[in-house]
Amino acid sequence: MSFLCATAQIGFGTSGPQPETLMDVYAIDKGLLLPRISISDFDSFNLPVGSQTESLLLYNTNATLGKGFTYWNGSSWNHVNNNFFWSTYGDDNLSSSNFLGTADNNSFIIGTAGLPRLHFTTAQRLVTHNNGSKSNPSWSMINAGIGAYSLGNDLRISLVGKDYISVAPTNGVIINPSQENIDLSINSTTTTALQIDASADGIGIASTTPIDASLHLQGATSNVRFNNLSSSHMNNNGVDKSLLYVDHNGELTLESTPHVTQLPQFEFESAYLSSTVNVRSTTLGAQTVVLHSTSEELFEDGLLEVVYQTSVSVRNNSGGAITDGRPRKYGIRVKVNGRVIGQTSKMYTADGTGGAIASGFMYLNGKGYIPLSGSPSGSSYVIDVELFVDGGGGSTWYSIGSSSNDFFEVIVHY
Repeated sequence: MSFLCATAQIGFGTSGPQPETLMDVYAIDKGLLLPRISISDFDSFNLPVGSQTESLLLYNTNATLGKGFTYWNGSSWNHVNNNFFWSTYGDDNLSSSNFLGTADNNSFIIGTAGLPRLHFTTAQRLVTHNNGSKSNPSWSMINAGIGAYSLGNDLRISLVGKDYISVAPTNGVIINPSQENIDLSINSTTTTALQIDASADGIGIASTTPIDASLHLQGATSNVRFNNLSSSHMNNNGVDKSLLYVDHNGELTLESTPHVTQLPQFEFESAYLSSTVNVRSTTLGAQTVVLHSTSEELFEDGLLEVVYQTSVSVRNNSGGAITDGRPRKYGIRVKVNGRVIGQTSKMYTADGTGGAIASGFMYLNGKGYIPLSGSPSGSSYVIDVELFVDGGGGSTWYSIGSSSNDFFEVIVHY
């Protein structure tokens, strides 16, 4: 030990203590051992003597609070061990008991340039101190202008200075809230199912480039289904198939450009009343007779229309004039698979005086419609023409189809 009174320096293991020190301890194979004390409470622990002076240094052996060099700052004990400070080189031993943050009921604040920028609240929320903008989002990726920010009460997601998505408490989710030139695509497993072209103000279904339209539907089938529609809406209620129509399944179909197969199909029944049909009886009441039967085959959905004209002559059973004054009823009824689609009837009454009646034929004419379903293999429908008469109990002779003006025509509208 060397003691220099003039400079008040003490040297241990050296005869020449450094001039800037009060005490210089020198050794090449030994260390300096400080007092070792177990401190159980940094805020209230006192040494056995009852007090401690600020800057008092010792080694804490209490494992619960953390072993290491500890100093008194005048009001509490504090660690000088690097394990209890944030290191710019990274930290070890962080856990539920050893963590980066605050130990009291205050937020953990992170700042730059002397100002708070971000903090973790005691309610376990991460809060930024700035709402940001679409060109400088508060929550950002490494690339500038990509991230999320707040505009009023809206949450915005931006990319390269453009707003792509807005989530608002009043109007839900908006795509492209700033009305930029931003397209929207929704893809299926094989292609684009929905495309919104911002520059063209168009929506494409199964089309990536909507063409000259607000809504562009593309595809081989080109069908749009409306479940609330039914077969009663098919074929535009009697109009030949147009570019837009509803079939019996309730599907709204967009057809291609009209071609010849979409024109009505006319079939004139040349066999209709090719010979006269006579219905006569001395005591004729109500009676029904099938005058003609034919069939129609549909390979696609269509509207079937029938047009008819039938000549009728009414006489007594002997072929003379009716003079009894009783009314005679007669009519034509058209059925498709047993369902009546058209009917025309008249009443004939003589004056009862025995005078002459009008000579020649009277005519029954009319038309009827029915929507029918077709199929690729063909759907067949039976068409019957019936005569129904009622002689009112008197002898009557009905002569049907004795005129060259009789006709029956079937028209199918596609």
